[in-house]
Amino acid sequence: MISHTFAVCAYGESPYLEKSIRSVVQQSAKSRVIVCTSTPSDYIRDLAEKYHLPYYVREGTSSLQDDWNYAYDQAETEYVTITHQDDIYHRDYLKYMDQYLGKHPDTLIAMTDYRIINQHQQVRWDVSLLIKQIMKLPLRLPFLADKRWVKLGVQSLGNGICCPSVCYHKAILGKSIFQSGYHYALDWDVFVQIARKKGRFTYIPKELFYYRIHDGATTKACLKNQEKTREELEMFGKFWPASVVKLLMRFYKIGYKSYEK
Repeated sequence: MISHTFAVCAYGESPYLEKSIRSVVQQSAKSRVIVCTSTPSDYIRDLAEKYHLPYYVREGTSSLQDDWNYAYDQAETEYVTITHQDDIYHRDYLKYMDQYLGKHPDTLIAMTDYRIINQHQQVRWDVSLLIKQIMKLPLRLPFLADKRWVKLGVQSLGNGICCPSVCYHKAILGKSIFQSGYHYALDWDVFVQIARKKGRFTYIPKELFYYRIHDGATTKACLKNQEKTREELEMFGKFWPASVVKLLMRFYKIGYKSYEK
């Protein structure tokens, strides 16, 4: 069994936090679970105590990058999954991670497919999910998944990797891996950086994660002020000329509709 930690990032008083915690505590395979926050409160502390979980508080102003690095760095295991407080994991998420990572110990990051849920926990299908599955198809082939050009090529078409589904091989990647000038595209930028390293991207084509979209979600807020679009244009610009970037964004914006429902 792999040595693994779910590092739960808590912020404010999310009504979904306990469901997220419960989903990782009740995994079919054993994992360490910790709760980390930069906005300490009785609400978050009490939930950590209820489930007998270590509770870590980061000093300083809240920042997505700093909060993720802090949670990631608190994990003392070989592998880490950064758990977002609104989302839910299938009870066999870690079971499948263990199976796949056992076969591929050179994995840098491992990811799964996912489903979208709303504030009422109703599962929705969306065409963007199919598009992202197609984008990751080359990673299903083990003899390609460790090639730098494949790892980068997959991401040149957009960020098809759902960040909270990712398991990081901390023993290889080291500490504080989230280093980027972006906010919304933070994960995409970091995945591109990781893709340049020696090792593989392991893709588990199973829906083992439920990504919640609601009015208070960070992604939805980014869409309202166009930050998401600006950052994604810059990311595409790292791979393609301006004419191709415009074409790709036309198709990529289809995924924005998920946040409008």
